[in-house]
Amino acid sequence: MRSLILADQAMGLTMSPKSLLQTPDSSVAGERACASEAQPIPNQSPAPPQSLIQSPAIQSSPQVASVMQWGITRALPHSLQEREDALQEICARHDATCPLCTTHVGHTRTVLGEGSAAAELVFIGEAPGDKEDATGKPFQGDSGAKLDEMIKAMGMSRQQVFITNVLKCRPRINHTPTAEQTEQCACFLSEQLMVIRPKIIVPMGGPAAKHVLRLDEGISMLRGQWGVWQPPTGCQVEPIPVMPTFHPAYLLRNYTLETRTLMWSDMKLAMTKLSAK
Repeated sequence: MRSLILADQAMGLTMSPKSLLQTPDSSVAGERACASEAQPIPNQSPAPPQSLIQSPAIQSSPQVASVMQWGITRALPHSLQEREDALQEICARHDATCPLCTTHVGHTRTVLGEGSAAAELVFIGEAPGDKEDATGKPFQGDSGAKLDEMIKAMGMSRQQVFITNVLKCRPRINHTPTAEQTEQCACFLSEQLMVIRPKIIVPMGGPAAKHVLRLDEGISMLRGQWGVWQPPTGCQVEPIPVMPTFHPAYLLRNYTLETRTLMWSDMKLAMTKLSAK
């Protein structure tokens, strides 16, 4: 409990919650937007949809199943080195075979993710933006800086968690990916999760949360409520708890006390569950 109080103080949300560390720069308006999140925030947290109690298992297409390797057709890696090697193999195979990223135009490089191969906490966004495409690293720019501040306030570093996206390449003109495009690439995310096997997954933003949970509710309904990521059928991996929250870009565009408090409360729920595992 003391660690949560200290984290509240670090985030500026204990006595006088005026900001999540720093007031955002006005240039953040140019960040990749999660337009589907721009919804009124309810005054009270709604009751969780019944479907959150038991999310359906992922129904993989033959194309997806053909590359769903870890936990189904291969032995799960256990040591840190084995997990690192497995993630490198997934990265190489993605860049050589992904139906979307090998044919999609408009990006300069793929962004597979970074962090610990044995992370207890995984953050997932929708897709890389311009800055991510330029650097090859997830969550850069103002959104990345804000995420780093939040991770630090949780008592961790970027190197201790794992950060990635559902899609591994920047959509053309940053448009919202279609369901077909998502399914073409997202199987590699499932493989990453099967290798890392984190204790908690935090999808950030509506598109990421909807994909991970296989639900249609908006992020204002999903955030703050525990859900479950169901591994592909036949996989020897346990379901993983999911805590959806807002995307940092949405937080920076809607930098109100209410939004900051809600997002930080989501992070505290994740911290509490992590400390109990």
